[in-house]
Amino acid sequence: MGNDDNRPIRDKLLARLNVELIAVLFYCKKEQTYQSYQIHSDKVTCLDNDFKTDVIASIDLSQLLQKHSSDSFIHGGDQYHFATPSHNHTNAFFRLGDSIRNRDDLDRVTFWLLKHIDHADYVFIDSWSIAAIPLRAFQILGKETAFDALPAHPAKKMVDCKSVVCASTPALKSAKNPLLLVSVVSSGSLVEKFQEIFNEAYSTRTLSTVSVYSFSQNDYSLCIADYNVVNYNFDDCKFCEQGSKAIEIHPSAYYVKDPKDSGISLTPAIAGMGYSFFKKYHAHLDDIVSFHKGDTSKGNKHYAYFLDYNQIAKTKCFQESLLKDFTENLTPDSVVLTIVDEPAIKMATAVLGATYCHTPEPDNMIDADTLSAIEKSDKVLIYDTVTISGNSFTHFNNFIRQSPQLNTTIKDVTFLAGVYRPASLHQTSRRLNNSLGYSDENVRRRFAYIEHLVLPDVGPKECPWCLELTSIKDSIKPALKSTGNFYRRVSKLSNFTDGVKGIDAVFHIDQTSETVLLGAESVLAPTDTAICGVILAVASALQQLRTTNNGKARLAPGFPYTQVLDSTNFVSYSEGLIRSALLRNAAALEFGVVEKEKTIEILLKELGNQDQSNMLSEYIIAVICGKLPSSSKLDERVNVKLQKLISESPEVMKLAVV
Repeated sequence: MGNDDNRPIRDKLLARLNVELIAVLFYCKKEQTYQSYQIHSDKVTCLDNDFKTDVIASIDLSQLLQKHSSDSFIHGGDQYHFATPSHNHTNAFFRLGDSIRNRDDLDRVTFWLLKHIDHADYVFIDSWSIAAIPLRAFQILGKETAFDALPAHPAKKMVDCKSVVCASTPALKSAKNPLLLVSVVSSGSLVEKFQEIFNEAYSTRTLSTVSVYSFSQNDYSLCIADYNVVNYNFDDCKFCEQGSKAIEIHPSAYYVKDPKDSGISLTPAIAGMGYSFFKKYHAHLDDIVSFHKGDTSKGNKHYAYFLDYNQIAKTKCFQESLLKDFTENLTPDSVVLTIVDEPAIKMATAVLGATYCHTPEPDNMIDADTLSAIEKSDKVLIYDTVTISGNSFTHFNNFIRQSPQLNTTIKDVTFLAGVYRPASLHQTSRRLNNSLGYSDENVRRRFAYIEHLVLPDVGPKECPWCLELTSIKDSIKPALKSTGNFYRRVSKLSNFTDGVKGIDAVFHIDQTSETVLLGAESVLAPTDTAICGVILAVASALQQLRTTNNGKARLAPGFPYTQVLDSTNFVSYSEGLIRSALLRNAAALEFGVVEKEKTIEILLKELGNQDQSNMLSEYIIAVICGKLPSSSKLDERVNVKLQKLISESPEVMKLAVV
C-alpha cells in the first residue's frame, strides 16, 4: 500500500477529495484482522493492525438501516402488530434483504462480516434472502466455503432445521469452526433453538454466532438498533389485549403476509366424502389400516397412510362389489390380466368363467399363451390391486398402443383398480380418464375402481409419525433410552416394516385414552369407529380440503396468500378423538400463526377435561414436533397428568412444557 509505484494513485485520490490525508480501514486476510492506515501523498502509516470495529460497524449499519427504513423497517400501530415465526408478538418488523438495494449496500454489510466469515469453515444462514452476503464475502476472500440456509424458523420447522444441521456433507462433517449468520435478531429464539439443535448433533464442537442487527442486547450482534421494539409471548400479548390485530410474518421468506389471510373450515360436505368407505369396512379397520409403514411389495416404499389390500380383499363386501363389476362389464369370453397374482380377482374370474392371466409387466401380454387368450377374447380387463397415480395402468396402455399385435386386436379394454387412493380425486381421475378412458372410435375404453379413498401420498419427510419419531428420539438422553412412555413409543415407531396400527396410531399419555371410540352422528365415520379409523378419516378429509376445486375453500398455506385451518374447526369438532386427529394430520404451516394462536386458546381451556385425553396426548406431541408452541398457561389438572412424563423424560418434556 505504501509502495512508491502507488503514489500516483494516492495523489489522484487526495486531489479528488481535496484533503491532505485520509484514513482507510481494510480487512487483512493474512492476519485475519481489520487494520487502519493513514494515507499521505508520500507515505502510508499503519495506525492499528488489529482495529476493533464494534463501534464503527454499529454506526455504519445503523445508517444503512435508516437509509431504507421506510421500505424494510415496518412499524405497527394501534390497529395491527406482527406475529413472528417464533410465536412472539412485536410492534415492529425489519427485513435485511430489503435494505440491500445495490452492490454498495451489499458491500457495506459484507465488509463488517468478513472476519467472522473468513474464520468459519462452514456457514449457516437464517434465510435464503441474505444468501448474497456470504456469497459476496467468499468472492472477496477468494474462498469456497460451504454454506446452507435454514428452511424456516426452527420453531416452525424443527425437523427440517435438524436435517440441515445433520446433513451428511463432507464439509459439514469436517467443519471445526461453524458459523451461524443471522440477519436480524428480535427475541433471540432462533439463535437459542438453533444452538440447541447444533449442540444435540455436535456436542464437542462450538458454534459461533453473528447477527447483523438486533433489537435486544446480546454479545454477537454487529448493530444493536434502539427502535423501541417490544416483544410479547403470544399468550400474554398486550397489543392483542388492546384490540390490535396480529399480522403474520412468513416463517421462511420473512415477509409480512397479506393481512387478509383466511381460516378454512372443514365443512360437513368435505368431511363426509369418505364416510361410505368407513361405513363399509367399519368392523375391519384395525386390520386394514396402518400408518408409517414400508411396503415390501413396492420396494419398501414408505407410506404415511397404508391400506392393506389383502385384508380388504378378504371381506365379503369387497368380493361382492368386484363380482358385480365383472358381471356387468365382462363375459365368459373376456380375459382378465392382473398385475398382481391375487386370490380375490382369481375367484371372481373363475365365477364368471373368464380367462385369468398373471401379467406383472406389460410385455407379458405378448407371451404366447396370454396373447392367444387376448386374441380370442371379446374384452380385456387389466387389474391392479392398489392405484395411487395410475402409473402401472399408463405403462400397460402405452404398451398396447405401441404394439401392433395388441393395438389391432383389443377392441374393449377396462383398467380396473381394486383400491383407488389418489392424493387428489379430481385431478388424478381427470388425468387417468383422459389417458385411459378417453373416447376412441376404434376401442371402448374404461377406467374404474372397486373402492376409493382420497389420502395423502407422502414419504418420510412429511409423514407425521416420522416427524414424531425424529423429534422424540433426538431429545431422549442415552441414559434414559430404556424406560418410560417415550422410549416405548420410539420403539414402536422405529419398526418401519410393520408401521403402527390400531390404538398406536396416536400417542397416549396413559391408558385412559386407548379405549376411546368415535361418538354418534359424526359426519366423518360411523358411531364407534376405532382410533385408527378416525385418524384415517380426518387425514382423508384434510386431503380433500387441500385439493378441492374451490380455490377459496382450499387449505393452501403457501406464501403469500395463506389459507390455513380455521380455529373454529376445533369448536365444530369438539370430540377429543377428532381434535387429536386434526393435530396429528395437519402440517405445522397449515395451522398458520394467528389462527394457530386462536386454536391454542380454544384447546387450552379443555386440555384438562376427562373426555379430551386423546387431544391432550396429541397436543403434547404437536408441541414437541414444533407444530404448536409451548404455553405457560397449562392448568393444574394438565400439569398433574403430565408429571409422570416429566419425571420419566425431562429432556423431551422440556420441549412441550414451559
